[in-house]
Formats: sequence, structure tokens, C-alpha cells
Amino acid sequence: MESQIAANIFSGLGQPTRLEILKLIAPHSRGSDAVGLPAGEIGQALGLPPATLSFHLKDMTYKNLVINKRVGRKIYYRANLEVLIACFDEIVTHILEPDE
Repeated sequence: MESQIAANIFSGLGQPTRLEILKLIAPHSRGSDAVGLPAGEIGQALGLPPATLSFHLKDMTYKNLVINKRVGRKIYYRANLEVLIACFDEIVTHILEPDE
């Protein structure tokens, strides 16, 4: 994973509200049939106004931290676990096995 991609991911997580969103949706993001949570439920669970939630989810989608899918009138969000795991795995690898 390129350093710029990893930096982009970490910058997307560098805000408490985004971490709370990620913690909330991550359990609903596992498995091939995972749908995630609708935006309304995320906002309600975290007490976020729609405009604030939309701002964060848009940025998190742009930075590839979450994946969205429209189902009827609702948009469901799930954590992009593959990208997050790859990023953290690479960072840990560099910590444990630094370049010589």
C-alpha cells in the first residue's frame, strides 16, 4: 500500500466522530452478505444531525473507509474492512520489520 493511500486513510480516521461511526458500523460490515446500517440509524445512534452525518460519511466514502449502497430510499453504509485491515497490517509490518 502506498504511503499516500495510508495517510489518506489515517486522515479520515483522525476525527472522533468518524471513529464513532466506524465503531458503530464495523460489526454490521462482516461477511459477504453484510449490508451495513442505514444513514438514519447511524445518525440516531450517535445523536448526529443529518447534515453533520452526511459530511462525515461523504468524506469517509471518498477516502474509501466506508462503502455505501442504496436500497430503496435508504443508503446503507458499511466499513471497508479490507482496506482498513490492509492499511493497519502494512503499518504494523513496517514497525516490526523496518527497512534496513
